[in-house]
Amino acid sequence: MMLKLIEQCRRPLTDRVKDAIHLVTGINPASWSKKTLQSTLGYPFNHNSYKCWQMVCQDENEDAPKRVLNDRIKALELIGMLMQRESKGVLWEHEFRQFILKTVQHYNLAKPLAALKREIEQSGAKWPEEAFAAPKAPAYKASIATALLKSDI
Repeated sequence: MMLKLIEQCRRPLTDRVKDAIHLVTGINPASWSKKTLQSTLGYPFNHNSYKCWQMVCQDENEDAPKRVLNDRIKALELIGMLMQRESKGVLWEHEFRQFILKTVQHYNLAKPLAALKREIEQSGAKWPEEAFAAPKAPAYKASIATALLKSDI
């Protein structure tokens, strides 16, 4: 329906839509305003360039989760290190727990997470209980008060 509305000029072709079409087809978004659509692979967009894009995209889709996960873990480590260096560890802890809880709720992961917890505990490994615990409002307020007092001193 969305593509039909775009074709009829009843819906604008936003950058977000161009990016989505690019991910699926491999059409270079910069070529939308030109007479001939170009593939991101550097050739005119046609059936052959689309088939090559599918092949490239498939490899990317298989490797991307590992790469992205490693990058995000590294980013979290760096942010955690900075928070610790800046003496904001308790506030960081609260924000981290908020993020974990929102993620679990948004993706309906409560049941699978409970099953994973059982598996991990049965294997003898330690479950990171504190990371999944709900943020404590009084502790959060106390940490804010402490941070404010420290900043005034």
